[in-house]
Amino acid sequence: MKSTLLLKLWLILLVCCFTACRNSSSSIEGASPTVEPVSSSAPPVKVYLVRHAEKDISNPSDEDPGLTPQGQHRAEALQALLEGQEVDALYATKYQRTKNTLKPLADARQLEIRQYEAHDFKGLKQQLLENHSGETVVVAGHSNTLLPIIEALGAKRPVPDVSDAQYDYLFTVTVTPEGTATVETDHYGTANR
Repeated sequence: MKSTLLLKLWLILLVCCFTACRNSSSSIEGASPTVEPVSSSAPPVKVYLVRHAEKDISNPSDEDPGLTPQGQHRAEALQALLEGQEVDALYATKYQRTKNTLKPLADARQLEIRQYEAHDFKGLKQQLLENHSGETVVVAGHSNTLLPIIEALGAKRPVPDVSDAQYDYLFTVTVTPEGTATVETDHYGTANR
């Protein structure tokens, strides 16, 4: 008799739990989600991409040369060009020539020059997109890295190549939160011949 009573109580309890779970899940299914959708109006990342300014090649054994006087003038021209524009971060490789290209801009804006690995294009893209949403960043690279960086950011090469004698390119890459990228090509400082 006790076992029959216990069995009936267990069945009633099971039916009540089943009914409660069923009602609960149906109310969840009909409920509107509480998670906010990702806004497609989030601001893009704007990247100014330049090659380092003219390097001093007077000592062929120097693997990390600085800039020539002409290169220093170009670095100052970059700072003057971006005067009045928002600049939130600066990135250069480990070499003096890329750091010195951004130095006048860093001094004027009191910004730290962050270092990135020259050939880690995907890593640079990840840093820029994750850390600088809606910001403007200036990146100094090399003749053989500018175009791969543009491609890593999702845009097409705007020129076939950047020769070792060309220092005046200024590429502006805009990357939307959805990953669509566009690139504009300009020149700054004294034109290269």
